[in-house]
Amino acid sequence: MDLDLGLVADFLVLVQERHYGRAAVRLHLTSSALTKRIQRLEGQLGVALVERGPAGVLAVNSAGRRFAIAAEPLIAQANAARESARATPARYTLRVGVPAGTGAILGQTDMTGIAREVRRSFPETRLVCQDIPFPALTRCLPEHQVDVLWTMAPVRHPAVASFPLAITTARIGVVAARHPLADAETMNVEDFSEHPILYNPAVADEWMNQFWLGDVRPRREARLVETDAGDLTRVLRQTADGTAVIAAFAAIAPLLGSRLRAVTLTGAAPPVVFHVACRRTDRRGAVHALLKAFKALGPRLL
Repeated sequence: MDLDLGLVADFLVLVQERHYGRAAVRLHLTSSALTKRIQRLEGQLGVALVERGPAGVLAVNSAGRRFAIAAEPLIAQANAARESARATPARYTLRVGVPAGTGAILGQTDMTGIAREVRRSFPETRLVCQDIPFPALTRCLPEHQVDVLWTMAPVRHPAVASFPLAITTARIGVVAARHPLADAETMNVEDFSEHPILYNPAVADEWMNQFWLGDVRPRREARLVETDAGDLTRVLRQTADGTAVIAAFAAIAPLLGSRLRAVTLTGAAPPVVFHVACRRTDRRGAVHALLKAFKALGPRLL
């Protein structure tokens, strides 16, 4: 059976709201109509996506989380294709930089809604997501590689202005499936930090520190294993080899394959706060409309 993209879009709204009633209001449906649409989607996929609870509260199961991550870019691409057919050629193309390999995580922030908000004032604007290798996160804006940067830390550069968002994600440990910690579903972050952990010395400290748990113990006590991996895929591949563990953000957990395991970290590790940044001298209205749309996103935990 063909996949109904309208049902997929409704499911993504349900994932964002985590409540049938609120999602139904956004979609101008009744709760019962939305329930039937989600059931139709589950029938098309042949798998349950949500665990239903009392009073409309739900929990998205692991299949639902994986599907949502994969479906967000699909819906964004479908919307972009439809709008391209209807609209005049784009006058502005804004390049949104993301840490290389994390584009699927950015999709969970409702990029479709962000683009729609920007086009309310600048209807000829097109957003393009661009991977930025980890060592280039600080210089990509000053060097005009991108117009806006979405990342997991503020950018420390005099030419760049960074703004924290109301979007956070917990940190988790990631280990190889054959690592001694692979069966430890939960672990104190201080104990986890005692293990050899991957570290790229070419990446800016404000971004790298939280991923080798520099806020948990001083650097002199860290057992750092150097890597030159500049994207998420290579980092995960090296972790799967069992050389060292890594700290990562919880939003990537559904992306881990059979060679990796996620470990929930408890204790003193603060969550990762997402940021959006631009050049201080950039006065273009479309850029500031994009920043405003990002900052208008309500609190959410990825």
